[in-house]
Amino acid sequence: DDVLANIEALDQWYLTSCAIQPAWRFLRANGIEPGGSRSVTVAVIDTGVDYTHPDLEANMWINRGEIPGNGIDDDNNGYVADVYGANTIADNGGADGDEGDPMDDHGHGTHVAGIIAGVNNTVGIVGVAYNAKIMAVKAGQSTGVFHQSALAEAILYAFEMGADVIN
Repeated sequence: DDVLANIEALDQWYLTSCAIQPAWRFLRANGIEPGGSRSVTVAVIDTGVDYTHPDLEANMWINRGEIPGNGIDDDNNGYVADVYGANTIADNGGADGDEGDPMDDHGHGTHVAGIIAGVNNTVGIVGVAYNAKIMAVKAGQSTGVFHQSALAEAILYAFEMGADVIN
């Protein structure tokens, strides 16, 4: 029942190297549930995030101003279908409806999102702040290359959409 008992140290070295487990114990000993708050949103600016991943899907931020799949920028923020976040490397004026889709096509952003807020579900890994929400902002190409303009746009998007933390 304790997240600390379900950790595979070799697979989740970040928990040990950053002393996360002792921090969780300290919080519990002081009556605070570890894992962060569901009201905190962390924008992961990277190569995107696989928002269908079993360790992430329950913690994905959702833009309530968008209607999924209708090909329209419902909230008039310049991104079509930015349900889970945005894609700042895509042509946002196109008509194919996926311009806002931050799906990871490289893997790095999904890895980072898992370390930050992987769900505490005893499957796969657990994130440091396993209750936080992840806003996916794709600014990196499938090759792992990032351009300054896409990064700047990603930071602006995260800020304007209310991210509490930008990674």
